[in-house]
Amino acid sequence: MEEGKKRKTVKALIITLSVLLAISLASLVGILMFKRFAASKPASVTVSDNIITHEKENSDISSAPESPQGVGESSASASQAPSDLSERGVKALYLHSRNTDDNTAFKVTDMFPGDSETKYYCVRVSHKGDVVLRFRADVRPGYEKLAEVLCCRITLPENSGVLYDGLMRDMPESLNHALNTDKGTASEVYYEITAYLDTSVGNEYMNKDLIADFRWWVEETGNLDSPQTGDSFNLYLWMCIAVGSLFLLILLWKKRKKEDAANER
Repeated sequence: MEEGKKRKTVKALIITLSVLLAISLASLVGILMFKRFAASKPASVTVSDNIITHEKENSDISSAPESPQGVGESSASASQAPSDLSERGVKALYLHSRNTDDNTAFKVTDMFPGDSETKYYCVRVSHKGDVVLRFRADVRPGYEKLAEVLCCRITLPENSGVLYDGLMRDMPESLNHALNTDKGTASEVYYEITAYLDTSVGNEYMNKDLIADFRWWVEETGNLDSPQTGDSFNLYLWMCIAVGSLFLLILLWKKRKKEDAANER
């Protein structure tokens, strides 16, 4: 009688652990598939009550931009209002302890005098101390001709701060924006970058192309933090559950096999 109850208990545990193992494996597959397909979708922002948010997370820029030496001022800003960003494609970049810089190519083609092209970028910095977010545009070799007259305006739509407005080739080594905090946080900075040709540009610059590499980086790498993601925590949790369930199932199976062998004797 006692032996029968023991066998039923072991059987119930095996069934429970098998179900738990199946659920954990299904969850792992679901998380991995979600991360794969979510990563392939273009980043975007939504706007609610004139506050720019990224993926439903509100964030505040902790300080006004630092004006580097040589940065020009512009009294007539062409920046769109923050509420207009909801209809603009925004490329997201992430800087953290394992990725201290990031860059993306910016290309303009067939520009005529008076033409302009605007792109929006969201740079998210995970840090646990004061850092300076730096930006630089480097014109690629072979495209220097248009850079002689192509102007670039870099603004921060959230606070109407103009970091630079002038010829792209004359841009300083870095345009700086200070991020101050005394605790771990993820700061988001939105950049509006407009490339434009003045109406006085001569015909020799028409129909020219330009490719530049836009680069963001942080030199205070010791203050950068690891990115905080709930998906990673869930992934590790289900991995632990799956491994634990499999380990216990193997132990119970071996134990039951030994008991069956003993009973046959």
